[in-house]
Amino acid sequence: MVRPIRFAENAQELLKEMDYYGISEALVYHARQRDDSPVIGNEMLLKEINGFDRLHGTFAILPPQTGELGSLEALLERMRTKNVHAFRAFPAEHKYLMTTTALAPLYDLMVERHVPLFICANESCGGISGWYLIERILSDVPDLTVVVTGHGSWGQDRFFRPLIERYDSLYLDTSRYELDGGISNFCAKYGAARLLFGTSFPDWNPGGPILTLIQADITTQECERIASGNLESILGRVKL
Repeated sequence: MVRPIRFAENAQELLKEMDYYGISEALVYHARQRDDSPVIGNEMLLKEINGFDRLHGTFAILPPQTGELGSLEALLERMRTKNVHAFRAFPAEHKYLMTTTALAPLYDLMVERHVPLFICANESCGGISGWYLIERILSDVPDLTVVVTGHGSWGQDRFFRPLIERYDSLYLDTSRYELDGGISNFCAKYGAARLLFGTSFPDWNPGGPILTLIQADITTQECERIASGNLESILGRVKL
């Protein structure tokens, strides 16, 4: 809705950006999945990534009670055939609650099929999104794989470290983890398995998180796990 300084108009332009930064594959969503309706945005995503094996899609979700996304069986079939392996939630933008009352059927599917849920924890992502919401989701569905994105600069370790210690299924992306020494300290205490490289493109320049990761005081093996190995492991568990 508010265009960033630099963005990719389509999949081809996104691949050019990825090539420039040395990113071989990406888990992606379409801006209209967030700023418009998931019904429209999901379809636009499928059209854009069709034929591009380097781009792996995520479906934006809605409460199943409204019937907007169709049956869960049909949703799974589309994911299976269209290279979609994850869900993404925008509860503030699309006006719904992340409670089991609203999303129990979807939560059950995600846990049974090991489908990860990506959600932004930064207040700027939509007001009601935040660490209170993340803890509520995990306390209701502790076996759900949750990947928190865009959790803000300056380090929010006081928010997420207690959750990391309690919930084994919680992961963090590194797109805004800009705390000096944050990644290395996190890896020293918890290991590298809970961090996933992310860029938050087009809202942020990919160069920042790339520099933060490659300059972190961690081993080459830890860097490789964060850069791709952890996400590949999560997606490898998905059963569609």
